[in-house]
Amino acid sequence: MNASLFLAIALMAPAAGHDNTVEWDGISHLAFHDRDPICPINGESFDVKLQTFDFDATSVRVTIDDGANWINASYTGDRGTHDLWTATIPATSPTGGFEYYFEITDGTDVDYLGPDGMSDTPPADGWGINFVLLFHAPLGATLTSDGGAVFRLWGLGTNTAKVAGEFNGWSSSSDPMAKIPGLGEYFTRKVANVDEGDEYKFIFDGSNWKPDARSRQFNPGASYNSVVRDPGTYVWGDDDYTPPPIDQMVIYQMHVGTFSGRNDGGVNRPGTYRDVVDLHLNHLIDLGVNVIQLNPITEFPWDWSGGYNPITAFAPESVYGDPDDLKYMVDQLHQAGIAVTMDYVPNHISGSDNFLWDYTGSQIYFDSPAFETPWGSQPDFDRPEVRSYFVDAALAWFEEYHLDGFRVDGTDFMHPPNGQGSGWAQMQELNDALSKRRSDKFVYAEQLPDNTYHTRPIADGGAGFDAQYHDRHKYAVRDAIFGAASSNANMSELRATMLGRLNDSGNNFITSSVDGVSQDIGKLIRYFELHDEAWPTSGGQRIVKTIDPSFPHDDQFARSRTLIGHGVNMFSPGTPVFLMGAEFLEDTDFGADAPGEYEARLDWNKPGIYGNYMQAFKDMIALRTSHPALRSTAGYQINHLNDSDDIIGMHRWNGEGDVLLIVISLNNSDEFNYHIGFQQPGAWREIFNSQASVYGGTGLGNGGMITTTSVIKDGYANSAFITVPKMSVTVFQWTPEDVNFDGTSDLFDMALFQRCVGGGPDCTINADLNSDSNVNVDDWAYIGPRVEGPGQ
Repeated sequence: MNASLFLAIALMAPAAGHDNTVEWDGISHLAFHDRDPICPINGESFDVKLQTFDFDATSVRVTIDDGANWINASYTGDRGTHDLWTATIPATSPTGGFEYYFEITDGTDVDYLGPDGMSDTPPADGWGINFVLLFHAPLGATLTSDGGAVFRLWGLGTNTAKVAGEFNGWSSSSDPMAKIPGLGEYFTRKVANVDEGDEYKFIFDGSNWKPDARSRQFNPGASYNSVVRDPGTYVWGDDDYTPPPIDQMVIYQMHVGTFSGRNDGGVNRPGTYRDVVDLHLNHLIDLGVNVIQLNPITEFPWDWSGGYNPITAFAPESVYGDPDDLKYMVDQLHQAGIAVTMDYVPNHISGSDNFLWDYTGSQIYFDSPAFETPWGSQPDFDRPEVRSYFVDAALAWFEEYHLDGFRVDGTDFMHPPNGQGSGWAQMQELNDALSKRRSDKFVYAEQLPDNTYHTRPIADGGAGFDAQYHDRHKYAVRDAIFGAASSNANMSELRATMLGRLNDSGNNFITSSVDGVSQDIGKLIRYFELHDEAWPTSGGQRIVKTIDPSFPHDDQFARSRTLIGHGVNMFSPGTPVFLMGAEFLEDTDFGADAPGEYEARLDWNKPGIYGNYMQAFKDMIALRTSHPALRSTAGYQINHLNDSDDIIGMHRWNGEGDVLLIVISLNNSDEFNYHIGFQQPGAWREIFNSQASVYGGTGLGNGGMITTTSVIKDGYANSAFITVPKMSVTVFQWTPEDVNFDGTSDLFDMALFQRCVGGGPDCTINADLNSDSNVNVDDWAYIGPRVEGPGQ
């Protein structure tokens, strides 16, 4: 996918527009999501939708008779960065059929869309509709307008298939499914009187009962009976929602089952989708995060799990709630301005309760023998039907559940030597399909170790992810934190990874000599503690327990050094992500494998106990999301490295006057009169200090303002002597408009400046703000927009 398209809807406009060129990459029609009803029957009328880039098409129309007649489509709204066009196919013969395709016009350019993609000329084939054979129904169970349902499955390896359920008294003989000659190994059956919520299974060769592989819901208590669900019944309230630009994201990793239920009034065991927002939405809003990254929520065995043992790619975990409960959670988060991504696990299927194993009596979803990963058998990605299973599921999560992206789990096990060679094609196919459909979504790889090919464009042989975890940076941050205990933090390595270092030969993420492809440092996901690092099953524990082994694990070192780690990630280029509970010094390890009194739940007494620590988190997040200089791709430079005193100085800027200096100290002593270079001359304001008393720190700092002098340091022409508190992150903001140095930029500063224009005799300040040896309106233009008026 193209991550730059995610920045904002406005950024998409220049790529499209009425310019006599149809933008093929923005055209999409997914029949199973863009028809209403999804499976029309008996010749009934139905709507079809087509999406284009915003403002791209001047007209759209559809034909059902190979161009002899055309049906005009109308613009009917937006879908993220796309326009939606809708046409109504009129009623036809109930025993007939036809094919349809689209014509898209942008001024003088006319192009066409059919099932095989875009073309300059009308396609040879269209999307088929057949009211007798019903092969236009999607795989799975689809309710129909007459009160019935169409069931359809991929049944390679079986001679016969039937559907049995509550609608036919679980009869093993009532509803045999038909395989249409010449149309592959697919079986279809139309069944009358099927209600939403009815349970069912498929029967292969008379006795092999199996759940529907594409079921939207399961009943684990009944041997995973599939449940009929209508994906269109939930009424969404997030029509106006737009995800945050990728370069402003702050990601919060959440495990639904252990997020709630301890000291918060929650009664559900495990916690549920609704608990997330009904109990703690205000906490997330107040914290300021704008993306929730869910641990895997596809159905898994047992009620307690980290989620990395999926048995399906389609259905949400039922112990957390039903599909509408999940939609409610996403809807409420969206209405609060918070995006939702999900940890997607295509690299293996659970070794327990794996109903896909020998699905039809033949091994059609796995190799024989299966390719094994450390967590379960890997699906057979050589089969196009298996690859489609995971791609179609991902698209369904976008379309039906309004998810905003995926973290794709364990991608190093999706290609040799740890995975099958066909796994690379699976990742490419996944990213290509998601990008063509929703370029405003964010898909990133848990690639360990670092590998630039995962974020390399598909056209250049890459996997096409928008971003990837920065594995080496995780170790650099953790090693620096642990090394600080013996005054031996490796600040050189920390600096290197903050700048994007990937390997020992010095390659970084900006340009990798391995492949010669320039890549944006904004494609790096920065972290030092997520679920694996805090999960005893993976050999980890909460970092506060490692720093301070004694209960309650909250000494000055645990508090200060963890804030440094989060500050490094929050203020560095790239995208920060942290584990739930880190914001209030949670010491309960991650995990959900051993049910007990709390099952690794967050302790919701802790926000009250560690409110000052949490305030530091809030303020760091607020700085991250409000300062253009802290965007993931904004300017950055680390010119100050003091390995002996464990101090780093990093400048961030946006080129439009927002300039910051971040000073990171893992020194166990305070440093006074510490000399450091500043990128710009004049006044700088201390806007964040992790050791401020309001955060429960020592209270030592710089008193708000400092002023540079023209003394060269760190390669800069300006420098100052500052106080660097022990174990701290301090942020200074360049504030040249505060010309009277009172800590406020206001109209009094403007009045003082005006006295200096043209060399006025009453000038009492250095008003040459752009350092061009002249005092004139250019200086005020340089900083004027930053000045606050009264009451602002």
